[in-house]
Amino acid sequence: MNYESNKVCGSSYFHWEESAFHVYGERDREVIALLASRFIGHNPQAPYQYRLDFTSGITCNTKGWYQFDFGSRFPQAAVGEVCYGAGDLYSHSQAVSQFQIQCCGPTLLWVNGEKAFHSLPPQEGLKSCCTCSIPLKAGLNHFLLETEKTEIGFGLSLRHAQPQWQPSHFTAPLAERKGQAGFVYSPPIGRETADTYALIEGSFEGLPWFPRQEYEAPVSPCPLSRIFGLDSQGTVAAKSSFFHGDSGKVLIKGSSSQPLKVYINGDLSFEWLEGAFEKEISLPRGRYEVILICKKKAGHDTGLAVEFQDAGGTLPLCTGVKGYEGEWIYTGLFEKEIPPISQLTGMDKVFYGSNGTCYWQADLPDSFVRIFAEQELYGKWTYPCGVTLYGMLKAGEYLHRPDWLEYVQEYARMTAAVYDYSIYDKSVFGYPGVNTQLCWLSELDDCGSFGSFLLEANRRCPSEEAHALADVIADFMKNRQRREKDQVFSRNDNTMWIDDMYMSIPFLCRYYQLSGKEEYLTEACRQAKLFKQYFFMPGQNLMSHIVDLEYKKMNKIPWSRGNGWVVLALSELLLVLPEDHPEYKAVAGFFHEMAEGILQVQDENGLWHQILDDPSTYEEASSTSMFICALSRGIRLGILSSELCRESVLSIQRAWKGMKQRVINRKGDLYGVCQGSGCSFSRSYYQQLGWRFNDPHGIGIAILAGIEKLMLDDFLQHNHFSV
Repeated sequence: MNYESNKVCGSSYFHWEESAFHVYGERDREVIALLASRFIGHNPQAPYQYRLDFTSGITCNTKGWYQFDFGSRFPQAAVGEVCYGAGDLYSHSQAVSQFQIQCCGPTLLWVNGEKAFHSLPPQEGLKSCCTCSIPLKAGLNHFLLETEKTEIGFGLSLRHAQPQWQPSHFTAPLAERKGQAGFVYSPPIGRETADTYALIEGSFEGLPWFPRQEYEAPVSPCPLSRIFGLDSQGTVAAKSSFFHGDSGKVLIKGSSSQPLKVYINGDLSFEWLEGAFEKEISLPRGRYEVILICKKKAGHDTGLAVEFQDAGGTLPLCTGVKGYEGEWIYTGLFEKEIPPISQLTGMDKVFYGSNGTCYWQADLPDSFVRIFAEQELYGKWTYPCGVTLYGMLKAGEYLHRPDWLEYVQEYARMTAAVYDYSIYDKSVFGYPGVNTQLCWLSELDDCGSFGSFLLEANRRCPSEEAHALADVIADFMKNRQRREKDQVFSRNDNTMWIDDMYMSIPFLCRYYQLSGKEEYLTEACRQAKLFKQYFFMPGQNLMSHIVDLEYKKMNKIPWSRGNGWVVLALSELLLVLPEDHPEYKAVAGFFHEMAEGILQVQDENGLWHQILDDPSTYEEASSTSMFICALSRGIRLGILSSELCRESVLSIQRAWKGMKQRVINRKGDLYGVCQGSGCSFSRSYYQQLGWRFNDPHGIGIAILAGIEKLMLDDFLQHNHFSV
């Protein structure tokens, strides 16, 4: 279900009987568990996917454009001939997505048999970037492209309009290539000879398709020579797995012309110098991963053959790589030291061989194993997921839920573990299949929110990978993130957004705690002060959403979630900043002023609206959650005056009750979360910006709001506070 709407004050997102409050009342722990369980249930833990891809195929550039560069691939093509490209794209739900196309010559795009784009002459010759809205169905969507060669050129480029947030990972549509990553493409043919209708219907017979899957003759009989070259030398690792269906003996059988070691589930099971071999070992029923470590000598084919047999016969070998039917994948070459077997048994590490960084390859020309994050949310590095997981982590700690903690810790571990791989993948294929927003890394959105969560998770379960990745993010913020002359953070389009307070300050605080370097805490304070100078609206004690640096104007629109980012970021800073710090008074004063402004615009239902000073806009859940969190922290930290403290306690109680009544239903669904926002100087833009059902911008922070409410209740009880 994918709701999107603009509800106004006075109406409700659902009937009263459907509300969480109607069922659970004041049992807040159960409401928090309801939100968390629904999120985990709809986004279960899942591994990354491993697919075969070809560097000779249609690859992307660093901005996510699939480049159908037929002019360089087929320089002898005649003017008027056409090439086809075909690929399948999976969508988790029915939706309309924005795609962009650039084309040299006349180009058509069909999606699921319907024409989705037909270029016009002014759009050709790479003169413009065309955006088209494409309806996608839930499941696989079939894309077919046709482009014609002209005197100007031959080819096109295609991408999703927001590739860093919604990367489009296509797979091959041909049955014999099922599971392979990327598009297939045809050679140039005369338009009159092409059966376009059959192609539109998904019938690909009668045309050869690239990239090729066969080696050019003559072919070496040795896979190591085919992959690494006859004249190469060093140590190679090969990997596969088999399933042993009975407890009993397994026979390892084969031959090798070079020294060979066989590891099963990480343990050395067999070692051989040269020639044919047989060895019997005992194994219980189960699946086993096999690593072969073998030598390759320059100028020689390594005669290597290994199989495993039990009482039922030869055991089939499987690599687990989609789109690849071969029995082994390979990595190397290594001159002296090979990687630890514990790393070779996994799939999240790159290795450093004699020719530089390497990963797993297949025994096919130009073929590599690639990692893809293909779940809707789980395993993806995005800023909304960063704040969602932060809320889940704090809830797991406070409510002593090891299952939630394991969920978020594994999420953190897997994203950090594949960072080196994602950089390698980008270097080989142009655009990575995992950690796409992190690898984009051009603005604070790309790293700050998730990086802050990663460091919070790292406090519980430290890892070298998380620490190293935090160093990368810190270096980006310190040395590469765009700034103005006064050192305030700004965006590449010559704007500033208040969102960037949360996209920077919490990470800077946690990196200060990790590194012990005072300069990062100082930077967090500086950004807080500078952002106030640019955005604060004294008459309202609220913040404008954006500033246009070209015109030196703020838009004077207090967007709700933007102001939520501000006070949440300030509360994160005040949790870390010592009271005797030179900047404490200024930061606390800023927070106090913001609290005054926020309290003035809370509605009678306890919630805040999409535009804070416009009660005709819908009640917005993510900002309400952030205000609960920030005000609760302000009370507990003793920042608010006694009068404002009493007002804030009442405000939080009304807000949390209002959320349970109006935006959280009895199933744990969350309503009224503003979709990801752009910016505008027009209020109508924010008024028309719809809300989304169960949007990750709001789920985790709603969970955190519930936790902060519980923490405040404990604080008030222990301090005998009465309103």
